[in-house]
Amino acid sequence: MTSSARHPIGRLLVIGAPIALVWAAAGLVASSRLEAQLVRSDPDAAPAQARLMRFAMARGAGVFKAECASCHGADGKGNSARGVPDLTDADWLYGSGKVRDIEKVAYYGIRAHNPRSWNLAVMPGFARPVPSASERLAPLSPGEIAAVTTFLQSREGRPVDPVAAEAGRRVFAGQGGCYDCHANDARGDPAIGAPNLVDKVSLYGDGSRQALVDSIAYGRQGVCPARAGRLSALRLREVSLYVFALSHRPGQPSDKSPP
Repeated sequence: MTSSARHPIGRLLVIGAPIALVWAAAGLVASSRLEAQLVRSDPDAAPAQARLMRFAMARGAGVFKAECASCHGADGKGNSARGVPDLTDADWLYGSGKVRDIEKVAYYGIRAHNPRSWNLAVMPGFARPVPSASERLAPLSPGEIAAVTTFLQSREGRPVDPVAAEAGRRVFAGQGGCYDCHANDARGDPAIGAPNLVDKVSLYGDGSRQALVDSIAYGRQGVCPARAGRLSALRLREVSLYVFALSHRPGQPSDKSPP
């Protein structure tokens, strides 16, 4: 008689081992099905499916930590000193915060030397002559830069000198060419990554007047690396859903712009 037959614990181990293998196999099958569903589904439909989101979130957190946290921080709140956007708020520079918009950035990056990367909106530095693809932009004087800054602060609802604000509006809509990217109302264009300048959300700096002057005078051209070819479609979908969830918590404001 074998020892496993003589002892109840031994018999349980013999019986339990195959059961454990069956459960493990079943878990792998379920995981594979969820992976397939995740990759094949409409990315913007996934957030409405609780089980799929739980699955993606658990795995996307690890991808975010490995690939994104070094710039955006472990909490996703970014770094305004370096122009790294906060991924937990409702303000989106590129697109409208849909999963497919986030995924496009994850795949192709921003100014990442990828043919499909977002790279249309380059903020020139107006304190010096700036060549562009189709024209040469004349520099702005310190007074003109100050006036545009005052105009933008007025659009944010801050108390300013109305005469200086009007002078800045003329520069914004005239020789500065600011309207071309940021639109006549200064609310930007998420289709190209031109930021909204009236919502009191600062990508660079602390929202102070000097930070705004520095952006106008010296320009901004932030970069986000492309992950296409580095991460699989599954991992990119998982991290995109994770980032989406960071900014879609219960009670999260949907718009910070003034009327």
